[in-house]
Amino acid sequence: MVVGSWVMFALTKSPAWVGVSAFAGSIPMLLMNPFSGWASDNWDRRRILLVTNGIQAMTAIVMAFAWSSGLSSPWVWLALIAAGGFINGIRLPVWQAFVAECVPKSVLPNAIALNSTQFNAARATGPAIGGLIIGTFGPGWALLVVAVLHLPIAIGLLLINTDLLISGKSSNKVSGKVFEGYKEAIDYVLAAPGIRTAILSVSFISAFAMPISQQIVVFAEDVFKVSPFWFGVLSSAQGIGGILVAPMVAATAGRGLRSRIQFASLLGYGFAIVLFALAPKFWVGFLALLLIGGVHLVSATNLNSVVQLQVDDEVRGRVMALYLMGVLGIMPFANLFLGILISTFGPRPVSAISGALLCVAGFFLYTTGRLVHLDE
Repeated sequence: MVVGSWVMFALTKSPAWVGVSAFAGSIPMLLMNPFSGWASDNWDRRRILLVTNGIQAMTAIVMAFAWSSGLSSPWVWLALIAAGGFINGIRLPVWQAFVAECVPKSVLPNAIALNSTQFNAARATGPAIGGLIIGTFGPGWALLVVAVLHLPIAIGLLLINTDLLISGKSSNKVSGKVFEGYKEAIDYVLAAPGIRTAILSVSFISAFAMPISQQIVVFAEDVFKVSPFWFGVLSSAQGIGGILVAPMVAATAGRGLRSRIQFASLLGYGFAIVLFALAPKFWVGFLALLLIGGVHLVSATNLNSVVQLQVDDEVRGRVMALYLMGVLGIMPFANLFLGILISTFGPRPVSAISGALLCVAGFFLYTTGRLVHLDE
């Protein structure tokens, strides 16, 4: 993620192109969503993760050789980024559903919190190390490191004792009927107000908050005017914020009303984005991103827990794919639109308005009574 946005900005010096690259990486996930949910409910999830992990490593190697060979066409880089997006489109829903196979349901909220923690640990350390490698050796070496770091994931998956996994596969297979199974999942979600509200909440976050992360490189280069290393440090702030609150999230998983947690998260998220947009100095922006990362972990764990605990095992994979659609369905277009707006009006006013709109969305969900369904 760090190399992709850095390379695109280095080649074009355009925030709009950064938004286009984020679009290219996200839209394939949207296209793969029906298939990934169907595959998750019908195939061995562990094997799917092993295969996609290997393909992702190969994609990173290809990108490394593309940079070392002097490939400078942003269109070709968009194609490479899109290829990774297709693999992620399969992997992410399967990974989310696989968590529920690894533990009893009684401790599932804690497992979800720990899963979110490992993701945020990567977000904390990866960008900082990536920025250092880019600034010292170049993005090609950073991509090779990415490829090598897929090996521990494969080893971890291979070491899992499959006899201890809790099967959640459907007894009524829908083999060969991908879209029929997808329609069944849509009908299921429409009849489940708690899951429906969780998807709506994450859609607002996807529209107004997540695209800001793709534009951190613009703030680093054009607003704060720092080196690639400090760009990596700035990018790691959200992950660090997530790690700082992770022990609290894991320890309190399942406690408190999820509606109140989500309302506070949406307001806190919006406030932190406004603070980042208006930050007068680099370290103020860093602290704002710390807050964004902490609130994001609270929100993501809360909403993920709602869906995982309210869904039936027979449709878990397809419903988790629909939940991720709340991110994948809106974020590509939000990234594209935000990049164009920032190119026209600048990063500060556009980001500040995005944060304010997220606060408005939080009040909308609260005043219309939708958030209470998260407590069911």
